Amino acid sequence: MSKYSFYKIKEKFSGEFAANWEPELTLYMYGKEYMIIFFGDNRCTFQRCGSKGVGSGEVWYDSFDELYNTETVDGILLKRDWNDITEFDCFEYKLYYKEDF
Repeated sequence: MSKYSFYKIKEKFSGEFAANWEPELTLYMYGKEYMIIFFGDNRCTFQRCGSKGVGSGEVWYDSFDELYNTETVDGILLKRDWNDITEFDCFEYKLYYKEDF
């Protein structure tokens, strides 16, 4: 089960934090690494991480809510698959909030 709820992530990764840092939230599920990048205008991107053709490239969403409710890379639907996230990590979060993620 996921350590953080969708609502907690939405709360933490918005506003001033997103506007000043453009945080990159890494999440792990189904044996793969994915990344969400948050922007100050509420948009975000989602991608499968990897090099040499393994990565998916960024897919843009108008909001985190839109990403959460839309099937995306590898058939991921965060609304359905959220509890399958095994780990989160974010370097910018640790710097901004001065606490581990």
